[in-house]
Amino acid sequence: MDLLLPFFLHLSILCISLSLIVVVHRRKSRNTKLPQGKTGWPIIGETWDFMMAARCGTPEKFINDRVRKYSPEVFQTSLLGHNMAVFCGSGGNKFLFSSENKSVTGWLPHPLVKILFSPERVINSFKEESAKLRKFLPELLKPEPLQHSIPVMDSMAKDHLKADWFAYKQVKVFPLSKTYTFALACRLFMRIKDPEHVSRLQNHFNLVTKGILSIPLNFPGTAYNRAINGGNMVRAEILAIMEDRRRELVSESKEPEFMDILTRMLLVRDENGNPMDDLEIVDRVVGLLFGSHDTTSASISMVMYYLADNPHVYMKVLKGSSP
Repeated sequence: MDLLLPFFLHLSILCISLSLIVVVHRRKSRNTKLPQGKTGWPIIGETWDFMMAARCGTPEKFINDRVRKYSPEVFQTSLLGHNMAVFCGSGGNKFLFSSENKSVTGWLPHPLVKILFSPERVINSFKEESAKLRKFLPELLKPEPLQHSIPVMDSMAKDHLKADWFAYKQVKVFPLSKTYTFALACRLFMRIKDPEHVSRLQNHFNLVTKGILSIPLNFPGTAYNRAINGGNMVRAEILAIMEDRRRELVSESKEPEFMDILTRMLLVRDENGNPMDDLEIVDRVVGLLFGSHDTTSASISMVMYYLADNPHVYMKVLKGSSP
């Protein structure tokens, strides 16, 4: 009996502590003017509910259920350890896009920062990081880079369709479009052409995407831990590519006709003539890969879905006329 006393004592302290956390959490929520909704359990919030919906392939159910229950415009929830408001519909989109850097600003939950950014770097402001990255994007949209990029996109799309689509009567569009967009991003952002290199990089990157919305428990075997390790492996690969690219730039007598984003970042200098930090370059490339991955793939998948659902539109697109 004496041996069980410490166990029951610790158990009682744990139960009391959890009860106090719940009481303080609820009281704090009541004293603040917030949208309708609930934040679920302390720390975990409603992350588990969202994960289950996403795993079943219906993440929109998590949103739709709360839209019906609370409000079609905005509701509150808690995901990845952070309380947040979810804006819905055209009014919410208009508010977000017209209020950037005014009422709202760019932000990432801390668990995502641990996955996507180098642990050696201190990210003081996500807003500043986003602004720095955007400086490189207009260069890619000028006529000269586009003259190089569009034929590459076209030829890679044809090769992808021939290899992964034409031989089958049925295909799963979303995973295949993710494979295509990742290979295209590797080509345009880092000039990687070797399929085996792209495949290895994508395997590491898949660990990141699978664990990005998992419960942030950093223990061996968890999806979150695998995502952190995957992020580290992606960054190690990019650092190796950077070393090879530096050697190429030293050996070449003149600037290449087309410069991918990685090469531009290696060559850029600040007002004092100093180059960008290697880890800063790596984090920006990872950010571009992550930002262009699911968004582009989802857009391609939705276009394919609606074309398949509307054959008359598909026929007009196929003929090259306006729908």
